[in-house]
Amino acid sequence: MPQLAADPILVVADIHLGRKQHGDKKTGPGIDWALGTLNRGAEAGARHLVMLGDVIDRKRFTEATYGEVTRFFQCGVELFDTVVFIAGNHDVHHDLAGIIPGGVIVARQEPQTIRAGGWALHTAAVEVDRDPRRLVPEFPAPVEEAPNLGLLHTSVTGEYSNNPCLPCTRDELAACGYGAWLLGHVHNRITLSSAPFAGWVGMGRAYLATADGEKVRVADL
Repeated sequence: MPQLAADPILVVADIHLGRKQHGDKKTGPGIDWALGTLNRGAEAGARHLVMLGDVIDRKRFTEATYGEVTRFFQCGVELFDTVVFIAGNHDVHHDLAGIIPGGVIVARQEPQTIRAGGWALHTAAVEVDRDPRRLVPEFPAPVEEAPNLGLLHTSVTGEYSNNPCLPCTRDELAACGYGAWLLGHVHNRITLSSAPFAGWVGMGRAYLATADGEKVRVADL
């Protein structure tokens, strides 16, 4: 059993703040949806939050959008014990230093393990748009006696994405030996594997990851 309690984790991705909610070629769920989802996740028992990339759009934004980014993360800090931000390919077009409030763990661009309560979260942030690096084979070994969750903003093998982003294969994901993988970048909710689970969260959707000892279960919020 893990030494620390592994309380549920809320995972959201690809919010693309700055996009309109309707009437444009590319739309997003918006700040009201995002804040409401954080509250629903907390009410469902989540004690940790992961924002899995593209919190802000690279083109469709105004100065007010940066305030929305701050509000999103500040709400997370107030509701959850741990808040992790893993930059996606849109986020790297912005300087978010000073926009993201204190108390948020900002993932590095190299493979790393972040502890959130009893969880071992394995991740790496995007470095540049269309990031060509193949990092998954370099990801850390699973932490013993803990639930291990892989988190990556990735195009995987590319058939669901316009451009490559931290590419990898399904076999490389599985070879890490984690209890589950949750992915950002692709806006549709697509499941690549059911056991162990691997799939994209999807835009306007959220997942709740729960642990049973070292086993990881993933369910729609």
